[in-house]
Amino acid sequence: MIKNSIINKISAIFILSLLLLVMFFALLLEQQSEKNLENMKQRQFQSINYLLVMYRNNMQPNDIEEYFNNFGLKRVTNKNLKNSVLDKGVIIFQKLSPISRFSSIIYNDRYYLYIDNFESNALLESQDYKNFNENLWIVFVLALLIFIYMYASIYKSISPLKSLSAQIRKFAGGDLNIECKSEQNDEIAEVANEFDRAAKKIRDLIHSRQLFLRTIMHELKTPIGKGRIVSEMLDDEVAKKRLVGVFARLELLIAEFSKTEQLASQSYNLKIEEYTFLHVLDQAIDLLMLDEQKKEEQLSIDGDSSFCVKVDFELMALALKNIIDNAIKNSSEHKAYICIEEQKITIKNKAEPLKMPIQEYMQPFVSGSKTSGSGLGLGLYIVQNIVQLHNLELVYDYNHGMHQFSIDFQKVQSV
Repeated sequence: MIKNSIINKISAIFILSLLLLVMFFALLLEQQSEKNLENMKQRQFQSINYLLVMYRNNMQPNDIEEYFNNFGLKRVTNKNLKNSVLDKGVIIFQKLSPISRFSSIIYNDRYYLYIDNFESNALLESQDYKNFNENLWIVFVLALLIFIYMYASIYKSISPLKSLSAQIRKFAGGDLNIECKSEQNDEIAEVANEFDRAAKKIRDLIHSRQLFLRTIMHELKTPIGKGRIVSEMLDDEVAKKRLVGVFARLELLIAEFSKTEQLASQSYNLKIEEYTFLHVLDQAIDLLMLDEQKKEEQLSIDGDSSFCVKVDFELMALALKNIIDNAIKNSSEHKAYICIEEQKITIKNKAEPLKMPIQEYMQPFVSGSKTSGSGLGLGLYIVQNIVQLHNLELVYDYNHGMHQFSIDFQKVQSV
Protein backbone atom coordinates (compact mmCIF):
# COMPACT_ATOMS: atom_id res chain seq x y z
CA MET A 1 0.00 0.00 0.00
CA ILE A 2 1.23 3.50 -0.80
CA LYS A 3 2.20 5.31 2.40
CA ASN A 4 1.16 8.75 1.11
CA SER A 5 -2.13 7.62 -0.44
CA ILE A 6 -5.22 9.79 -0.13
CA ILE A 7 -7.08 6.99 1.67
CA ASN A 8 -4.33 6.77 4.30
CA LYS A 9 -4.36 10.53 4.80
CA ILE A 10 -8.16 10.65 5.15
CA SER A 11 -8.06 7.70 7.55
CA ALA A 12 -5.43 9.48 9.63
CA ILE A 13 -7.54 12.67 9.69
CA PHE A 14 -10.63 10.76 10.79
CA ILE A 15 -8.73 8.85 13.49
CA LEU A 16 -7.30 12.14 14.80
CA SER A 17 -10.76 13.75 14.67
CA LEU A 18 -12.25 10.78 16.50
CA LEU A 19 -9.60 11.01 19.21
CA LEU A 20 -10.27 14.74 19.56
CA LEU A 21 -14.02 14.04 19.76
CA VAL A 22 -13.51 11.45 22.52
CA MET A 23 -11.15 13.80 24.40
CA PHE A 24 -13.63 16.66 24.07
CA PHE A 25 -16.52 14.63 25.43
CA ALA A 26 -14.32 13.17 28.19
CA LEU A 27 -13.31 16.68 29.29
CA LEU A 28 -16.89 17.89 28.97
CA LEU A 29 -18.13 14.94 31.02
CA GLU A 30 -15.53 15.55 33.72
CA GLN A 31 -16.16 19.30 33.81
CA GLN A 32 -19.93 18.97 33.83
CA SER A 33 -19.78 16.15 36.38
CA GLU A 34 -17.82 18.38 38.73
CA LYS A 35 -20.28 21.18 38.15
CA ASN A 36 -23.20 18.82 38.62
CA LEU A 37 -21.73 17.46 41.85
CA GLU A 38 -21.29 21.00 43.13
CA ASN A 39 -24.91 21.77 42.26
CA MET A 40 -26.06 18.64 44.07
CA LYS A 41 -24.01 19.67 47.08
CA GLN A 42 -25.63 23.10 47.05
CA ARG A 43 -29.11 21.55 46.77
CA GLN A 44 -28.37 19.38 49.77
CA PHE A 45 -27.36 22.50 51.68
CA GLN A 46 -30.56 24.22 50.62
CA SER A 47 -32.74 21.26 51.56
CA ILE A 48 -31.14 21.04 55.03
CA ASN A 49 -31.20 24.78 55.73
CA TYR A 50 -34.79 25.16 54.53
CA LEU A 51 -35.87 22.19 56.62
CA LEU A 52 -34.22 23.69 59.73
CA VAL A 53 -35.93 27.02 59.11
CA MET A 54 -39.30 25.21 58.86
CA TYR A 55 -38.70 23.45 62.18
CA ARG A 56 -37.79 26.70 63.87
CA ASN A 57 -41.05 28.17 62.65
CA ASN A 58 -42.93 25.05 63.74
CA MET A 59 -43.79 24.25 60.13
CA GLN A 60 -42.92 20.57 59.74
CA PRO A 61 -43.43 19.04 56.27
CA ASN A 62 -46.34 16.58 55.99
CA ASP A 63 -44.26 13.99 54.10
CA ILE A 64 -40.49 14.16 54.65
CA GLU A 65 -39.70 11.95 51.65
CA GLU A 66 -41.79 14.08 49.31
CA TYR A 67 -40.06 17.17 50.74
CA PHE A 68 -36.62 15.84 49.82
CA ASN A 69 -37.91 14.63 46.43
CA ASN A 70 -38.51 18.26 45.56
CA PHE A 71 -34.75 18.80 45.96
CA GLY A 72 -33.86 15.84 43.72
CA LEU A 73 -33.15 13.48 46.64
CA LYS A 74 -34.59 9.96 46.66
CA ARG A 75 -34.46 7.45 49.49
CA VAL A 76 -32.12 4.48 49.03
CA THR A 77 -33.96 1.23 49.73
CA ASN A 78 -31.14 -1.14 48.76
CA LYS A 79 -29.51 -2.20 52.03
CA ASN A 80 -26.29 -3.37 50.38
CA LEU A 81 -25.87 -0.02 48.64
CA LYS A 82 -26.69 1.80 51.87
CA ASN A 83 -24.08 -0.17 53.82
CA SER A 84 -21.46 0.38 51.10
CA VAL A 85 -22.08 4.14 51.06
CA LEU A 86 -21.86 4.40 54.85
CA ASP A 87 -18.77 2.17 55.04
CA LYS A 88 -16.78 3.35 52.02
CA GLY A 89 -18.18 6.78 51.23
CA VAL A 90 -16.29 10.02 51.87
CA ILE A 91 -18.01 12.58 54.06
CA ILE A 92 -17.91 15.99 52.45
CA PHE A 93 -19.57 17.91 55.21
CA GLN A 94 -21.71 17.34 58.30
CA LYS A 95 -24.31 19.54 59.94
CA LEU A 96 -25.54 18.88 63.44
CA SER A 97 -28.92 20.31 64.45
CA PRO A 98 -31.37 19.79 67.30
CA ILE A 99 -33.56 17.59 65.14
CA SER A 100 -30.94 15.49 63.38
CA ARG A 101 -27.43 15.02 62.09
CA PHE A 102 -26.98 15.56 58.34
CA SER A 103 -23.99 14.06 56.48
CA SER A 104 -23.18 14.72 52.82
CA ILE A 105 -21.37 11.68 51.42
CA ILE A 106 -19.78 11.06 48.00
CA TYR A 107 -19.49 7.50 46.76
CA ASN A 108 -18.60 6.39 43.19
CA ASP A 109 -18.94 10.00 41.96
CA ARG A 110 -22.48 10.24 43.35
CA TYR A 111 -23.78 12.38 46.19
CA TYR A 112 -25.77 10.99 49.08
CA LEU A 113 -27.39 12.69 52.08
CA TYR A 114 -27.49 10.68 55.30
CA ILE A 115 -30.01 11.80 57.94
CA ASP A 116 -29.63 10.40 61.44
CA ASN A 117 -32.08 11.68 64.10
CA PHE A 118 -30.72 9.25 66.70
CA GLU A 119 -33.92 7.18 66.62
CA SER A 120 -34.10 6.41 62.91
CA ASN A 121 -31.99 7.14 59.85
CA ALA A 122 -32.37 7.45 56.12
CA LEU A 123 -29.99 7.59 53.13
CA LEU A 124 -31.01 9.81 50.19
CA GLU A 125 -29.44 9.74 46.75
CA SER A 126 -29.16 12.83 44.52
CA GLN A 127 -30.89 12.20 41.18
CA ASP A 128 -29.70 15.19 39.14
CA TYR A 129 -26.66 13.40 37.65
CA LYS A 130 -28.81 10.78 35.86
CA ASN A 131 -30.54 13.03 33.35
CA PHE A 132 -27.31 14.89 32.60
CA ASN A 133 -25.29 11.70 31.90
CA GLU A 134 -27.97 10.25 29.68
CA ASN A 135 -28.19 13.40 27.55
CA LEU A 136 -24.42 13.67 27.22
CA TRP A 137 -24.05 10.05 26.13
CA ILE A 138 -26.85 10.44 23.58
CA VAL A 139 -25.07 13.44 22.05
CA PHE A 140 -21.73 11.55 22.03
CA VAL A 141 -23.22 8.48 20.32
CA LEU A 142 -24.93 10.66 17.69
CA ALA A 143 -21.68 12.54 16.99
CA LEU A 144 -19.80 9.24 16.75
CA LEU A 145 -22.34 7.79 14.31
CA ILE A 146 -22.11 10.93 12.15
CA PHE A 147 -18.30 10.66 12.05
CA ILE A 148 -18.44 6.97 11.11
CA TYR A 149 -21.06 7.66 8.42
CA MET A 150 -18.99 10.50 6.94
CA TYR A 151 -15.83 8.35 6.90
CA ALA A 152 -17.64 5.40 5.28
CA SER A 153 -19.23 7.71 2.71
CA ILE A 154 -15.93 9.40 1.77
CA TYR A 155 -14.08 6.05 1.73
CA LYS A 156 -16.72 4.62 -0.60
CA SER A 157 -16.39 7.66 -2.88
CA ILE A 158 -12.59 7.47 -3.21
CA SER A 159 -12.18 3.68 -3.14
CA PRO A 160 -12.63 3.50 -6.96
CA LEU A 161 -9.28 5.35 -7.20
CA LYS A 162 -7.49 2.06 -6.46
CA SER A 163 -9.25 0.30 -9.31
CA LEU A 164 -8.74 3.30 -11.62
CA SER A 165 -5.02 3.42 -10.75
CA ALA A 166 -4.66 -0.30 -11.50
CA GLN A 167 -6.44 0.13 -14.85
CA ILE A 168 -4.22 3.09 -15.78
CA ARG A 169 -1.09 1.03 -14.97
CA LYS A 170 -2.38 -1.81 -17.15
CA PHE A 171 -3.14 0.65 -19.96
CA ALA A 172 0.33 2.20 -19.67
CA GLY A 173 1.80 -1.31 -19.80
CA GLY A 174 0.19 -1.92 -23.19
CA ASP A 175 -3.06 -3.63 -22.16
CA LEU A 176 -5.64 -1.74 -24.20
CA ASN A 177 -8.57 -3.96 -23.21
CA ILE A 178 -9.43 -2.16 -20.00
CA GLU A 179 -12.72 -0.87 -18.63
CA CYS A 180 -13.10 1.55 -15.75
CA LYS A 181 -16.65 2.87 -16.07
CA SER A 182 -18.32 3.90 -12.84
CA GLU A 183 -22.01 4.11 -11.98
CA GLN A 184 -21.44 6.58 -9.14
CA ASN A 185 -22.33 10.24 -9.42
CA ASP A 186 -19.28 12.14 -8.18
CA GLU A 187 -16.07 13.74 -9.47
CA ILE A 188 -14.01 10.53 -9.26
CA ALA A 189 -16.62 8.63 -11.27
CA GLU A 190 -16.56 11.45 -13.83
CA VAL A 191 -12.77 11.15 -14.15
CA ALA A 192 -13.02 7.34 -14.45
CA ASN A 193 -15.67 7.59 -17.17
CA GLU A 194 -13.69 10.19 -19.10
CA PHE A 195 -10.57 8.01 -18.94
CA ASP A 196 -12.63 5.00 -20.08
CA ARG A 197 -13.88 6.95 -23.09
CA ALA A 198 -10.35 8.19 -23.88
CA ALA A 199 -8.95 4.64 -23.59
CA LYS A 200 -11.61 3.32 -25.97
CA LYS A 201 -10.88 6.09 -28.46
CA ILE A 202 -7.12 5.44 -28.30
CA ARG A 203 -7.76 1.70 -28.64
CA ASP A 204 -9.91 2.28 -31.73
CA LEU A 205 -7.30 4.60 -33.26
CA ILE A 206 -4.49 2.09 -32.63
CA HIS A 207 -6.53 -0.77 -34.08
CA SER A 208 -7.44 1.24 -37.17
CA ARG A 209 -3.80 2.28 -37.65
CA GLN A 210 -2.61 -1.31 -37.25
CA LEU A 211 -5.24 -2.52 -39.70
CA PHE A 212 -4.26 0.17 -42.20
CA LEU A 213 -0.52 -0.57 -42.00
CA ARG A 214 -0.95 -4.32 -42.07
CA THR A 215 -3.30 -4.08 -45.03
CA ILE A 216 -0.75 -1.99 -46.94
CA MET A 217 2.07 -4.39 -46.09
CA HIS A 218 -0.04 -7.37 -47.09
CA GLU A 219 -1.02 -5.79 -50.39
CA LEU A 220 2.59 -4.87 -51.14
CA LYS A 221 3.82 -8.43 -50.64
CA THR A 222 1.82 -9.72 -53.62
CA PRO A 223 3.33 -7.44 -56.34
CA ILE A 224 6.79 -7.81 -54.76
CA GLY A 225 6.48 -11.59 -54.89
CA LYS A 226 5.28 -11.52 -58.48
CA GLY A 227 8.03 -9.08 -59.44
CA ARG A 228 10.67 -11.37 -57.94
CA ILE A 229 9.29 -14.38 -59.84
CA VAL A 230 9.34 -12.43 -63.09
CA SER A 231 12.90 -11.27 -62.36
CA GLU A 232 14.08 -14.85 -62.06
CA MET A 233 12.84 -15.48 -65.61
CA LEU A 234 15.07 -12.81 -67.21
CA ASP A 235 17.92 -13.96 -69.42
CA ASP A 236 20.12 -10.94 -68.73
CA GLU A 237 22.06 -12.00 -65.62
CA VAL A 238 23.06 -8.47 -64.67
CA ALA A 239 19.50 -7.12 -64.87
CA LYS A 240 18.23 -10.27 -63.18
CA LYS A 241 20.63 -9.86 -60.27
CA ARG A 242 19.77 -6.21 -59.84
CA LEU A 243 16.00 -6.76 -59.91
CA VAL A 244 16.20 -9.70 -57.50
CA GLY A 245 18.25 -7.50 -55.17
CA VAL A 246 15.68 -4.69 -55.44
CA PHE A 247 12.76 -6.98 -54.62
CA ALA A 248 14.71 -8.63 -51.80
CA ARG A 249 15.38 -5.16 -50.43
CA LEU A 250 11.66 -4.36 -50.62
CA GLU A 251 10.80 -7.56 -48.75
CA LEU A 252 13.32 -6.62 -46.09
CA LEU A 253 11.78 -3.15 -45.76
CA ILE A 254 8.30 -4.67 -45.36
CA ALA A 255 9.63 -6.87 -42.53
CA GLU A 256 11.26 -3.81 -40.93
CA PHE A 257 8.02 -1.85 -41.19
CA SER A 258 6.19 -4.71 -39.47
CA LYS A 259 8.63 -4.75 -36.54
CA THR A 260 8.57 -0.95 -36.33
CA GLU A 261 4.78 -0.99 -36.17
CA GLN A 262 4.87 -3.59 -33.37
CA LEU A 263 7.49 -1.59 -31.46
CA ALA A 264 5.52 1.64 -31.79
CA SER A 265 2.30 -0.04 -30.58
CA GLN A 266 4.18 -1.84 -27.77
CA SER A 267 2.79 -5.17 -28.94
CA TYR A 268 6.12 -6.91 -29.63
CA ASN A 269 7.02 -9.83 -27.38
CA LEU A 270 10.76 -10.17 -26.82
CA LYS A 271 12.31 -13.60 -27.43
CA ILE A 272 15.41 -13.39 -25.28
CA GLU A 273 17.95 -16.18 -25.82
CA GLU A 274 21.71 -16.50 -25.62
CA TYR A 275 23.64 -16.01 -28.86
CA THR A 276 27.23 -15.46 -29.89
CA PHE A 277 27.59 -11.78 -30.70
CA LEU A 278 29.37 -12.70 -33.93
CA HIS A 279 26.15 -14.29 -35.23
CA VAL A 280 24.09 -11.21 -34.31
CA LEU A 281 26.61 -8.92 -36.04
CA ASP A 282 26.74 -11.13 -39.13
CA GLN A 283 22.93 -11.02 -39.34
CA ALA A 284 23.01 -7.21 -39.07
CA ILE A 285 25.56 -6.98 -41.89
CA ASP A 286 23.52 -9.40 -44.04
CA LEU A 287 20.49 -7.12 -43.58
CA LEU A 288 22.51 -4.31 -45.18
CA MET A 289 22.50 -6.38 -48.42
CA LEU A 290 25.99 -5.28 -49.40
CA ASP A 291 28.01 -7.23 -51.95
CA GLU A 292 31.49 -8.43 -51.00
CA GLN A 293 33.25 -5.49 -52.62
CA LYS A 294 31.13 -2.93 -50.76
CA LYS A 295 31.60 -4.79 -47.49
CA GLU A 296 35.35 -4.43 -47.85
CA GLU A 297 35.09 -0.78 -48.87
CA GLN A 298 32.44 0.43 -46.42
CA LEU A 299 32.98 -1.71 -43.32
CA SER A 300 35.95 -1.96 -40.97
CA ILE A 301 35.57 -4.49 -38.12
CA ASP A 302 38.09 -4.64 -35.30
CA GLY A 303 37.94 -6.72 -32.09
CA ASP A 304 36.84 -10.08 -30.72
CA SER A 305 33.10 -10.77 -31.21
CA SER A 306 33.07 -14.32 -29.82
CA PHE A 307 31.40 -13.35 -26.52
CA CYS A 308 27.79 -14.32 -25.77
CA VAL A 309 24.82 -11.99 -25.31
CA LYS A 310 21.24 -12.55 -24.19
CA VAL A 311 19.10 -10.67 -26.70
CA ASP A 312 16.21 -10.94 -29.12
CA PHE A 313 18.19 -12.06 -32.17
CA GLU A 314 16.09 -10.38 -34.86
CA LEU A 315 15.56 -7.11 -33.01
CA MET A 316 19.18 -6.63 -31.95
CA ALA A 317 20.39 -7.46 -35.47
CA LEU A 318 17.93 -4.86 -36.79
CA ALA A 319 19.22 -2.25 -34.29
CA LEU A 320 22.88 -2.84 -35.23
CA LYS A 321 21.96 -2.81 -38.93
CA ASN A 322 20.31 0.62 -38.54
CA ILE A 323 23.29 2.09 -36.68
CA ILE A 324 25.74 0.78 -39.30
CA ASP A 325 23.47 1.89 -42.15
CA ASN A 326 23.22 5.42 -40.72
CA ALA A 327 26.98 5.50 -40.17
CA ILE A 328 27.65 4.62 -43.82
CA LYS A 329 25.02 6.98 -45.27
CA ASN A 330 26.08 9.98 -43.18
CA SER A 331 29.83 9.42 -43.39
CA SER A 332 31.97 11.79 -45.43
CA GLU A 333 33.88 8.76 -46.71
CA HIS A 334 30.89 6.36 -46.84
CA LYS A 335 32.49 4.03 -44.34
CA ALA A 336 31.60 2.67 -40.89
CA TYR A 337 34.14 1.54 -38.29
CA ILE A 338 32.94 -1.27 -35.98
CA CYS A 339 35.09 -1.53 -32.86
CA ILE A 340 34.53 -4.33 -30.30
CA GLU A 341 36.20 -4.19 -26.91
CA GLU A 342 35.28 -6.81 -24.29
CA GLN A 343 31.45 -6.77 -24.46
CA LYS A 344 31.08 -3.24 -25.81
CA ILE A 345 30.48 -2.42 -29.47
CA THR A 346 31.17 1.07 -30.85
CA ILE A 347 30.18 2.10 -34.38
CA LYS A 348 32.01 5.17 -35.72
CA ASN A 349 31.94 7.28 -38.85
CA LYS A 350 33.69 10.47 -40.00
CA ALA A 351 31.33 13.41 -40.50
CA GLU A 352 30.62 16.99 -39.53
CA PRO A 353 29.18 17.62 -36.03
CA LEU A 354 25.42 17.39 -35.63
CA LYS A 355 23.52 20.65 -35.76
CA MET A 356 21.06 19.58 -33.07
CA PRO A 357 21.27 17.58 -29.84
CA ILE A 358 21.34 13.83 -30.42
CA GLN A 359 17.95 13.48 -28.67
CA GLU A 360 16.35 15.28 -31.63
CA TYR A 361 17.68 12.62 -33.98
CA MET A 362 16.13 9.90 -31.81
CA GLN A 363 12.68 11.14 -32.83
CA PRO A 364 10.90 9.44 -35.74
CA PHE A 365 11.27 10.90 -39.23
CA VAL A 366 14.02 13.43 -38.49
CA SER A 367 15.19 14.50 -41.91
CA GLY A 368 15.31 17.23 -44.52
CA SER A 369 15.74 20.77 -43.33
CA LYS A 370 16.44 19.75 -39.75
CA THR A 371 19.49 17.67 -40.50
CA SER A 372 20.58 19.55 -43.63
CA GLY A 373 21.54 16.29 -45.25
CA SER A 374 20.30 12.82 -45.88
CA GLY A 375 17.70 12.03 -43.28
CA LEU A 376 18.13 9.69 -40.37
CA GLY A 377 14.45 8.75 -40.79
CA LEU A 378 13.30 6.01 -38.43
CA GLY A 379 16.78 4.52 -37.98
CA LEU A 380 17.86 5.87 -34.61
CA TYR A 381 14.26 5.89 -33.35
CA ILE A 382 14.04 2.13 -33.93
CA VAL A 383 17.50 1.59 -32.41
CA GLN A 384 16.64 3.55 -29.27
CA ASN A 385 13.42 1.59 -28.74
CA ILE A 386 15.10 -1.79 -29.27
CA VAL A 387 17.98 -0.95 -26.93
CA GLN A 388 15.58 0.24 -24.21
CA LEU A 389 13.50 -2.93 -24.58
CA HIS A 390 16.66 -4.87 -23.71
CA ASN A 391 17.30 -2.59 -20.69
CA LEU A 392 20.52 -1.41 -22.33
CA GLU A 393 21.75 2.10 -23.12
CA LEU A 394 22.69 3.68 -26.44
CA VAL A 395 25.54 6.13 -25.78
CA TYR A 396 26.52 8.81 -28.30
CA ASP A 397 29.75 10.79 -28.42
CA TYR A 398 31.63 12.98 -30.95
CA ASN A 399 35.42 13.04 -30.74
CA HIS A 400 38.14 13.98 -33.23
CA GLY A 401 35.69 14.40 -36.10
CA MET A 402 34.02 11.05 -35.55
CA HIS A 403 30.48 10.17 -34.44
CA GLN A 404 30.40 7.22 -32.04
CA PHE A 405 27.41 5.08 -31.04
CA SER A 406 28.11 2.54 -28.28
CA ILE A 407 26.21 -0.32 -26.64
CA ASP A 408 27.76 -1.99 -23.61
CA PHE A 409 26.15 -5.40 -23.16
CA GLN A 410 27.58 -5.69 -19.65
CA LYS A 411 25.75 -2.60 -18.39
CA VAL A 412 22.12 -3.71 -18.10
CA GLN A 413 19.95 -0.84 -16.91
CA SER A 414 17.44 -1.27 -14.04
CA VAL A 415 13.84 -1.63 -15.20
